[in-house]
Amino acid sequence: MPAAVAAHAIAVYSRPRDTVCDPDCGPGAVVTEAVHAHRHAIGITTGPDRWEAARAALTLAKARGARGDGMILDRLPDRESWAGLGPVDLLLTAFGPTDPAESAGPTRDWLRERLTTYRGLLQPDGHLVVIAAYRVGDGMDLASHVAVAGRDTGWRPVQRAVALTAVPYMRDLSTDRPASRARAYPVHQDVIVFRLDGRRAQHPRPPDPPPARAAFDASPHSAD
Repeated sequence: MPAAVAAHAIAVYSRPRDTVCDPDCGPGAVVTEAVHAHRHAIGITTGPDRWEAARAALTLAKARGARGDGMILDRLPDRESWAGLGPVDLLLTAFGPTDPAESAGPTRDWLRERLTTYRGLLQPDGHLVVIAAYRVGDGMDLASHVAVAGRDTGWRPVQRAVALTAVPYMRDLSTDRPASRARAYPVHQDVIVFRLDGRRAQHPRPPDPPPARAAFDASPHSAD
């Protein structure tokens, strides 16, 4: 989950003080961008190493002045463990490999299981935004698998976008040859936006303007 993709989705599909959740938060890109955007952030991960990494990223974001608040949970919540937080306004997560050595992506059964679980986390008028992240040349239309699994489990796709980013190669530590130039491989990402089925789709609103621009627009000296 590139930070820029997470930040844009948070700006478009949530408002300040909304609750944003990544139910498979990895190292914490979504939760850190959410607290920087003055949202309540919840990250969920079952891996101890990832929990520590996400917690450290959240702590660093707060130390750097992020105005939102956040937490990292070590399992998906149920009615007994949700602690009164209630459903969230935006679910934002990524499916797909992050390592060139991994397989092309998750199975449809796995996608259906995850997307079924996510239904209980979202407000009726909220959004689920899934980043289908896979490398160019994988040969798998992961986004279509996600869309079909969403329809099968009571989600309605309302928008799809595409992002192309670059991820740096990790240097092979088994060799002594220094890297002459930093290289990166392209990563093709489809962004699929869902709403709970049975609800009328709403067009996404434009992102909030940066504070400096908002202050300028509100000035009596600004141009008409």
